[in-house]
Amino acid sequence: MNIVVGNDGRSHSEKAAEYAFALAKALQANLYMLYIVSPKAQEEKEKNIKNGMRVLGRAKILASDIGVPLATLLEAGEVHETLLLAADKLKADALVIGSPTERTGMAKLLGASTSEAVIKNAPCTVVLVR
Repeated sequence: MNIVVGNDGRSHSEKAAEYAFALAKALQANLYMLYIVSPKAQEEKEKNIKNGMRVLGRAKILASDIGVPLATLLEAGEVHETLLLAADKLKADALVIGSPTERTGMAKLLGASTSEAVIKNAPCTVVLVR
């Protein structure tokens, strides 16, 4: 069984990662964690890559400590598209994502969110963690 989780280091993503670790351990599944650098953040690209390396590095240590097989991926692209592509390529049985409890900015105005786009288009089960 393969589980894919997105983690950008924010609190809702960290909650999703915690859930994915527990799920992978309980199901003896392979866990893949993605940190995605958005092309919209070109001016902060270096900072985002360093943050991604930090987030994924911490996850590798935790995975080793609890005995969960973990592969980490640092990808660039639109978040929902990259998550969906990874779930498809990795033949994910589940995709775990975090959702902030309140929408802000354009998502609030347009009524769209990454989690909604993933749920509508995922090739597998989606677990939304709040």
